[in-house]
Amino acid sequence: MIYLALLLILSACGEMPLGPSGPYGRIETFAGTGDAGKGPEEATLQQALFYLPQDLTYGPDGRLYILDWNNHRVRVVTNGRISTLIGTGELGDAPAGRAREIGLNHPTHISFDPLGRLILTAWHNSMILRYDFATDYIEPICGTGERLYGGDGGPAIQALVNLPSATAFDPLGRMYISDQENQRVRMVDIDGTISTVVGTGEPGFSGDGGPADQARIYAPIGQAAPPTSRIATDEFGNLYLADTFNNRIRKVDYATGIITTIAGNGAFPPMSDSERDEGAAATDVSLYWPCDVGTDSEGRVFFADTFNHCVRYIDLDGALYTVAGQCGKSGDMGDGGDPQAALLSRPYGIELDPDDNLYIADTRNHRIRLVRK
Repeated sequence: MIYLALLLILSACGEMPLGPSGPYGRIETFAGTGDAGKGPEEATLQQALFYLPQDLTYGPDGRLYILDWNNHRVRVVTNGRISTLIGTGELGDAPAGRAREIGLNHPTHISFDPLGRLILTAWHNSMILRYDFATDYIEPICGTGERLYGGDGGPAIQALVNLPSATAFDPLGRMYISDQENQRVRMVDIDGTISTVVGTGEPGFSGDGGPADQARIYAPIGQAAPPTSRIATDEFGNLYLADTFNNRIRKVDYATGIITTIAGNGAFPPMSDSERDEGAAATDVSLYWPCDVGTDSEGRVFFADTFNHCVRYIDLDGALYTVAGQCGKSGDMGDGGDPQAALLSRPYGIELDPDDNLYIADTRNHRIRLVRK
């Protein structure tokens, strides 16, 4: 009862300042009932069913795209309704073909290339796929489906990737791939040639202050591993990596290729203390399996501190703040109130729209949550 009263008080207070970056509004459920399921091919946002949604991306057409992970499909929100864009909803081997006719195997990430085509990371298929809206056709652009490592220096379509978990594009149009099981980040140049830009292939932690391709990163491995270690770029071409098993967020400088840690002290087991951590130097704070990362319009770095059940950001001065969730506590509550008082459950994906509104794939709650800027 005391907690409920406190939540009502916080809800009545309207917007709440979160550090120097200014106010965020209340948290709400954007889509999903909270029940795991497949549901109809088209529904209202309130009627939508997801099964462990993993990722979401705001497209250049102004629509939100949602990766319905355990339903093996991509959904899209149009005028307050959600529909299926890619996938039959059944497990499959991701051949080329019409978008609604192909089977996927736990895709993990959505991005868009400079021409507005949707790029789908087909995780258990070990491929990167490209969807063309004009033709409604989807085809592989990287990976053969074999779960191995190989192909650097050659065409990406012939390369081998192993559980790729995410893609991102820099200002030149080059595509970066988080090659999770291979403990690398690969880059596909505009001529289609693939190379390794982060990681030696050996799991571990090393290399801060040196060339990124000589550093070690650490992502979960094995068929039962969760999809992690996602990447993002900013407008300057800097690359950000959720270095999941190292409990860190790392940055690769575009101009120098040098890798550094920008959040996380690497402690394990991590000991999160939300009250103590607020406003602390981001590199002094314990993270717990951060899985996704992104940037806002002013250059702040946001990330899903997934196993801490919260979303945090690194301010421009290097201080760390919580946007949503009570770090270290899992649950499903808080809609209509202060996002810092809400409870999330293993949020795997985040997305900031052009107005810096924050969308959260509240994965184990089977919902998409929204925190308005």
